[in-house]
Amino acid sequence: MSEKGVVKAHTTEVFEKNLAARAQTVVNRGGARSSKSYSLAQLLIMKLNNEENKVIGICRKTMPALRMTAYRLFIDLLKEYGRYSTEYHNKSENRYDWGKNRVYFFSIDDPEKIRSTEFNYIWMEEAAEFTFDDYMTLKLRLSGKTTSNERNQIFLSFNPSDSNSWIRTKLLQMDDVEEIHSTYKDNPFLPKDYIKTIEKLKEQDKTYHKIYALGEWGFLENKIYTNYQVITDMDYDRFQGGETIYGLDFGFNNPTVLVEIKIGKEDAFIRQKIYDTGLTTPEIIAKMEARVVDRRKFIFADSEDPKTIEEIYRAGFNIIPAEKGQDSVRNGIDIVKRFKLKLSNDSPDAIKEIENYCWKKDKNGNLIDEPVKFNDHAMDAIRYAIAGYYSKVMKNQNEWVFARI
Repeated sequence: MSEKGVVKAHTTEVFEKNLAARAQTVVNRGGARSSKSYSLAQLLIMKLNNEENKVIGICRKTMPALRMTAYRLFIDLLKEYGRYSTEYHNKSENRYDWGKNRVYFFSIDDPEKIRSTEFNYIWMEEAAEFTFDDYMTLKLRLSGKTTSNERNQIFLSFNPSDSNSWIRTKLLQMDDVEEIHSTYKDNPFLPKDYIKTIEKLKEQDKTYHKIYALGEWGFLENKIYTNYQVITDMDYDRFQGGETIYGLDFGFNNPTVLVEIKIGKEDAFIRQKIYDTGLTTPEIIAKMEARVVDRRKFIFADSEDPKTIEEIYRAGFNIIPAEKGQDSVRNGIDIVKRFKLKLSNDSPDAIKEIENYCWKKDKNGNLIDEPVKFNDHAMDAIRYAIAGYYSKVMKNQNEWVFARI
């Protein structure tokens, strides 16, 4: 087997730079879809393949977020390379065994896992979510046994959306730290449509372009929603009031998103159910069949795809096209702002979107009543659902009612 082994195909320059990095801490600062996460997953798989007696930790701030992102990416790549076996995947302990090597998937709120394990390699995905103390705690566990020509390392990956981050103000000022900067141009496998989306950010918002296209440090201002909080998945499940509705935004190169919302008079409890790219209509329907408990519930969907809406309707779902037109986005946002939004922590993509959802600025820096059109798929789905349900069902001569339409 070659040096890269199972990951010899589809690697990028970002992978090569991480492979060559010799610092103890390797910081991957990059724009959207620059291949940093994919490359780190490939790198750790290569190390599993070519090294022995290694313990690897892959973590995010919370376990639900980890399961939806780096955990899934890593397991999917093992399957793609033909190296996955259910026999070696201990799902109850979030562990994967590979010969004499072992991979742990954990969150920073699992202190026992951190205290009881000595790691050779650690990957902190979405590292900006962590604190400096979190980083130091993990670094102290970077104490697994090595040979004379090996070195234990900790890798960080993130979008630089906060120029006041501890990563910039503290970590990058320390010794034995190497930074790898990347942009979408470092990923030759991106679809052309997505590249156009990234490059159009320059016309929409300078800060978004700086962060997500150029991978440079920025600070997002003028956030659209401040009326939200992240709750546990158990708190989401406990809420029994109101009505359950769904919002659906279609995509292909961009993700197709389905959100489930338990909506009451003042609160809207939100959980993402689908957030996947490359889905055909039959695949969307199959996922909805598995994740929509009651097909009679309202599903408010992107009206720009009537053919898909009709096919989903014929599959037995109560799907309704969302109203669009002049000022529909702004009016819909105004309706969403009337509710206290509570996002379940097993909805990492929706959480990331809402944290970065901002108003546009014109060339003179003046605010425009229009959101930046980037990474807003869950935001659209949430708006379709809440605004649609409020306008069509809940609002009746200024009274709140729950009535079928």
